[in-house]
Amino acid sequence: GEPPTHVFAQVGVGAMAAALCADFWIRWGARRPIFVVVEPLTADCVYRSIEAGTPAVVEGSLDTVMAGLACGEVSELAWEILRNGANAAIAVADRYALDGMRLLADARRGDPAVVAGETGASGLAALLALRDHPAIAGTLRLDSASRVLLLGSEGDTDPSIYRQVVGRDARQVLAA
Repeated sequence: GEPPTHVFAQVGVGAMAAALCADFWIRWGARRPIFVVVEPLTADCVYRSIEAGTPAVVEGSLDTVMAGLACGEVSELAWEILRNGANAAIAVADRYALDGMRLLADARRGDPAVVAGETGASGLAALLALRDHPAIAGTLRLDSASRVLLLGSEGDTDPSIYRQVVGRDARQVLAA
């Protein structure tokens, strides 16, 4: 198939996102996909850093259902890559991550069900948020012809919370 037009990568301190961003840059240079980093509203250190042009620290409560992304400061090494390599940063509300978990668990149109926790569903959470903000989606050149690569970094790390959010456990989701 054709390569993605967009990559949505979750970002905590930035290590995984920076590694992926660097790899896409090395492989495709200026033809690389639009690279978007995603983090929670309450822990949006990369978003704030990109806005400021320098690493920013988020102080106070980092409370979010996306616990794997509850980071208040971007890694210095990751920042060196993301400051020029990320095309955009999106901070999303927790409700979008929970909606993303449910949507991934609900196989549709022949797609397989995916077991993803709150952090793992953050890429889809950003897409869902962008559906509610079409002007921002347009700025990212995101449309019906886009081929979006979402990265999942976790499954049901807390099975009881997963079941509470999705309404089924991972085994039931995968058996459907």
